[in-house]
Amino acid sequence: MKRRVMKLSILTIGLALFTGTAFAQVAGGSMTKLFDLYVMGDYEKCYDKAIKATDDDDTKYESEPYLYAALSLKKIQEDPELRQYYEDATKDAIKLAAKFTKRDIRKGEKDEETLFEENKETVWMFQRMAINEAKSFYVQQDWRKASYYLKYGLRIDPSDPAVELFKAVADYKSRNRYNGDKHSESAIKKFKELAQEGGYEPTEYNVTAFEDGFIEYVEYLKEEDELEKAREAASLARKLAPDNSKFERLESNLNG
Repeated sequence: MKRRVMKLSILTIGLALFTGTAFAQVAGGSMTKLFDLYVMGDYEKCYDKAIKATDDDDTKYESEPYLYAALSLKKIQEDPELRQYYEDATKDAIKLAAKFTKRDIRKGEKDEETLFEENKETVWMFQRMAINEAKSFYVQQDWRKASYYLKYGLRIDPSDPAVELFKAVADYKSRNRYNGDKHSESAIKKFKELAQEGGYEPTEYNVTAFEDGFIEYVEYLKEEDELEKAREAASLARKLAPDNSKFERLESNLNG
């Protein structure tokens, strides 16, 4: 079946170009063809061109096409007519965002120009998508799928202890003790360092992982009769976010 190609009126194009809508381009990028296709609303073609660029000898080591591919898939998923042809658009967009970060880190290690900092809110948008997908599976007690999406959420921003702690709980729940220990120890260590530095301010993109990560981690420790570790974790959460009412109740219930 031939897929529909999106077309925009001159007025719509003008609005896209001049109103500065969020996530309209990759900041600091140099791939003008992908930029033009994305801003013109030709998301399928932008996606196809971006994927081809990840295999082209001249651009396969660049991070930029991965982010354009992810952005295009997100737009495709939001279009009721287009998304029927892209059943895994959300999952694939999340994975492409993770590949963007991986490539960008490699460029940084080679002292080449990187794009993460200029586009971090765009990248975090995909992290939130991963967290939301994970949360939906978590509440269904599908721990493995929750862990799967949190794995990519962590790859999107490897420095984020909030996603890492939430992933640790999903690993524990899916009986992967090795990964649970690895990620919980790493996340708690990072959080302790942040507490000493004055606290932790979650973004609007990872606040769900921050809150659920600590709450579910403490509940898991209680179930395992590790009450002292549970109290330490609850106390740490309070130090990081002293005004958080959820953490206040969490600590109070443990010490009550």
